[in-house]
Amino acid sequence: MNHLLRFWHRLRGQSFARAGKNETVAAANKTDAAPVSLDPVFIASQDDPSIDRFVVMRQAVLNRDMVVVGYEFAQVASLSPAEHELDRDRALLRHVCGEDARKLVGERIAFVSIGPKLLFDPMIDYLALTKTVPLIRATPSHQINAIQIDRIAMLKQAGVAVGLADGREALENAALAGVLGAVFFSIDEILPPDLLRTSRQLSKQHPDLMLGIRGLETQEEFDVCHRLRFTFFHGPFIRRREKWSRNRASPVAWRICELLSLMRKDATLEDIAEQIKLDPMISYRILRVANSAAVGGTREITSIRDAAMIIGREPLYRWLVLLLCVSAPASPGQQAVLENALARGRLMELLAGPDSTVSARQVLFLTGMFSLLDVMLKVPMSVLLSQMALPPEVDNAISHRTGPCARALQLAEACEASDETLVRDLCAGFGIDLGAFNQMLAAAGAWARESAQGV
Repeated sequence: MNHLLRFWHRLRGQSFARAGKNETVAAANKTDAAPVSLDPVFIASQDDPSIDRFVVMRQAVLNRDMVVVGYEFAQVASLSPAEHELDRDRALLRHVCGEDARKLVGERIAFVSIGPKLLFDPMIDYLALTKTVPLIRATPSHQINAIQIDRIAMLKQAGVAVGLADGREALENAALAGVLGAVFFSIDEILPPDLLRTSRQLSKQHPDLMLGIRGLETQEEFDVCHRLRFTFFHGPFIRRREKWSRNRASPVAWRICELLSLMRKDATLEDIAEQIKLDPMISYRILRVANSAAVGGTREITSIRDAAMIIGREPLYRWLVLLLCVSAPASPGQQAVLENALARGRLMELLAGPDSTVSARQVLFLTGMFSLLDVMLKVPMSVLLSQMALPPEVDNAISHRTGPCARALQLAEACEASDETLVRDLCAGFGIDLGAFNQMLAAAGAWARESAQGV
């Protein structure tokens, strides 16, 4: 995780080596200065009903290697009155500092979009020992003033990295740019020649300032921004479908499809184990899983049959689904798409509710996972679906957006597109309040992150 630590210390204006030596001392000094617990969970320890009034939108933030290093959390300000901005921002920050979101973020960085008024809220001071970066939203009518710049400088000295949600103001305000850890730009709001000029100006004048770009639609846009020395990237480009008509899935992928088909037809685990034996790679990986600490075996497992029995039918099915999703040759962004698919599947499964049947939850999970299978394998969806014996509910939801799984898939996709109006309408249709849905989103993301790391 050193690359994440380097990002974090650079955002705070520290070198990695110096930060490592001084971290403990800084924490001790911080304790002297703070009259209450430094654990930021205290911020979110009290019930906050305002979290039930908006959807926490989240976008994965990638680094230059297309690896997920953080998330940007935001809310749609246009859906509530401007006079509620401070309360809304405070509720968002409470949520990000709460237990659910912290499980999701883990060791990654949480970028949180807030208004400049919250800069002076006491809770900002307690972000020093967390990987949370407030991204200040400045507008033409509410530009950041000298007092706020001084406040950002003080926070930086205390170990709180502050960024700018719209970096264009930093271009015209050198004093502001000098105290920031990161600035983000939206690619649809800045022309390519201006993007080049922006990158050169900020890189030359403020070499430690980290540049982020959001809204990337294509791999070509990522490549351009990569050459322009941007550090953080996010947008739907990782899910973009290309012309893959000549591509074919690997033999291993088809073997896994056959195993999944057998399991859907209720083949016994003994029969499944016999088929697994025919593929050395799958055999090796199932034995590794069976002997892992997560499964908790007390003796070494050397038999494929014993491995299948120990793992169990439903976990084995999910593991094979996951294995199918990573059966393509490794490529940049593969892990990010996998996490995206896992989060989709898990969110859709949670929407079924605790009283649903195993079968109902399974088809929802499959729909979410396989809705991005073509992107993960870089093979046309029509080719994949023609070779897989999927339940009709899954096939109809993916191919035609119809059937009992379609609405849950639409809700998952609306979250990824930050379409809060549609999310609200669909949540109402499911009978889920926004507070509970925010918890589902965080739980699905946390499960996806952990599951992807175990592949």
